[in-house]
Amino acid sequence: MSGDSYLFRELFEAFDVHELRYCILAGYDSYPDSIGSDVDFMVLPADAHRIPGILAAVAERTGSRLVQCIAHETTAAWFVIAREGPSSLSFLHPDLSTDYRRRGRLWLRAPDILARRRRDPRGFWIPSTADAFIYYLIKKLEKGAISSAQTDELCRHYHADPGTARQLLEQHFPAHGADWIERAVHRRDHASLDASLDTLREQLHSHSPAEPLLQRLRQFTANGMRVIDRLQRPSGLSIAFLGPDGCGKSSVIDQVMHDLREVFRRVEYQHLRPRPLARGDTPGAAPVINPHGQKARGAGGSVAKLLHFWSIYLIGTQLWTFPRLVSSTLVIFDRYYHDLLADPRRYRYGAQLRWARLLGRLVPQPELTFVLDAPPEVIQARKKEVPFVESQRQRQAYLDLAPQLRRAHVIDATQPLDKVVADVVAIVLTRLESRAAVRLNLPPLARVAGA
Repeated sequence: MSGDSYLFRELFEAFDVHELRYCILAGYDSYPDSIGSDVDFMVLPADAHRIPGILAAVAERTGSRLVQCIAHETTAAWFVIAREGPSSLSFLHPDLSTDYRRRGRLWLRAPDILARRRRDPRGFWIPSTADAFIYYLIKKLEKGAISSAQTDELCRHYHADPGTARQLLEQHFPAHGADWIERAVHRRDHASLDASLDTLREQLHSHSPAEPLLQRLRQFTANGMRVIDRLQRPSGLSIAFLGPDGCGKSSVIDQVMHDLREVFRRVEYQHLRPRPLARGDTPGAAPVINPHGQKARGAGGSVAKLLHFWSIYLIGTQLWTFPRLVSSTLVIFDRYYHDLLADPRRYRYGAQLRWARLLGRLVPQPELTFVLDAPPEVIQARKKEVPFVESQRQRQAYLDLAPQLRRAHVIDATQPLDKVVADVVAIVLTRLESRAAVRLNLPPLARVAGA
């Protein structure tokens, strides 16, 4: 059994054990053998507060970690459970909703959906076929995209109970719109559906009545609080990798980006400084062949360049990095400001290092920093770009720098690549697990204490 299938079974068995009324809304045809994306499920609004505790308990029991929670609507939250296997990572993405809201509209009420739910032969609860049809249709219209396979799924739900499906269509669309959708699904006409998504979405929004004013005000306030919480506690993460050329940063970064892509909405790579992405911003792009080949600037030029360098971090963090973190992005830096303190010649810095250290205290640091460490003999064998004595000096400089940085971890880069990556990923997941426990007001687990 795959890791995500195992987590799926454990989670929904736990729901039954806790007598939690739930309903998996879509995508369940292949469950639990194949789980291709988020597991959308619905519970009653009064039960939503129970979900984090159950998820955390399942994670602990299965040797996994609850590492992410993103409230993407006032009544919806996306979770990530990560399980570290001997040779790979497994993820489950439970996507919770109570009443189904999107874009400030209430489309489906949880009590109605759960009252009509049915038990699938595989053991979990799913909606009535008509509810599955209208939920999937609204979801695709709101996302503005539908594939041929998704059209087939929509049509299957409709043909299982066309009478009730028609009644639900009439609740959400004008008569001519309901007629058009009915004809399209009868013909399984994917091309027409895909071409008409914008028109159908406009009909959906114009026909469905708005909620009462008081309820809209409550939702407006709740959404404002949700946005404030996202700003105060971003669900993204910034990490940086430091170390001399030859320690394997590019290979490690490339693999870490791959392994952690399912924990965040996006993953972005930055070389050295925060700035808008440019062509070629990928791990290993434009390698520096002779890092000490240029003459150092004079004291005045070095200080001027340092001030410019420093200002880029102050401005770039606010204008570029922070918005990415709020939008749940993993931002990975290959080198960072403090790299200058360990290898000033690379940056042609010729002034006293105390000025760089002083400004470095004011530079916003990544949440985690990884210093890849290897003996000079290993560095020289991989990349002989500087003399042996310089590799020796740099190694010690990076080791001395690590204790001065925020949540810095020294990683043995002489290990096989998979082991180096596993060490990094484990530290990242531990940090995310600790953050999620705080955000969700969960009791701290022994393994996240002090993370």
